Amino acid sequence: MTTKILIITAVLGVATAGAAHAQSIGSGQSNNASVRSQLNATITDVNNSVSVTSAAISNSVTIDGGTAVSLNNNQNAWGGASSQLNATIGDVSKDVSATSAAIANSATIKTSDWGGAITNTQVAYNDPSATLNSTISDVSGAVSATAAAISNSATIDSRLGALNSSQTNTAGVSAVATTTVRDVSGAVTNTAAAIGNSLTVTGF
Repeated sequence: MTTKILIITAVLGVATAGAAHAQSIGSGQSNNASVRSQLNATITDVNNSVSVTSAAISNSVTIDGGTAVSLNNNQNAWGGASSQLNATIGDVSKDVSATSAAIANSATIKTSDWGGAITNTQVAYNDPSATLNSTISDVSGAVSATAAAISNSATIDSRLGALNSSQTNTAGVSAVATTTVRDVSGAVTNTAAAIGNSLTVTGF
């Protein structure tokens, strides 16, 4: 069962005539079921770039605005998230990107002016896992192959008065990348990343 709640309450800013409206924003997401994605791709003879992605995400929220009195995000992921990408790619004239991503909770909060008091709470109870199996050959551009599993991720870009962030991970996190890459003219990047909790705060 998946429950998603978004509450937006407008509060009139009383300062001077013509003052903009300020808002209190609350977002609550709870996912109780397993989320699974799988992509099997065979791609050859492409006269352009190639991008293949398999992504499984339990809860995701993006809040992007101007001014807020307060922002409150609450995410609970009870079900597991698993992603698998099996890709064979060859004879590509530009860049190649292959990504398998499994995320329990993801939040992006951005304000152009003022975020007020920001609260972020994320809890992951079950295991996110990402698997990438890829064979990539004969590429004229660059190659990027990534398997990423993340329990809790939050990015906050805002001027703010106060920030309270809590991230709890009780799950195992697994990322496995098995890649074969050959005959590539550009740069090659292979990444397997397993992350329990990640928080980035900028703009203050």
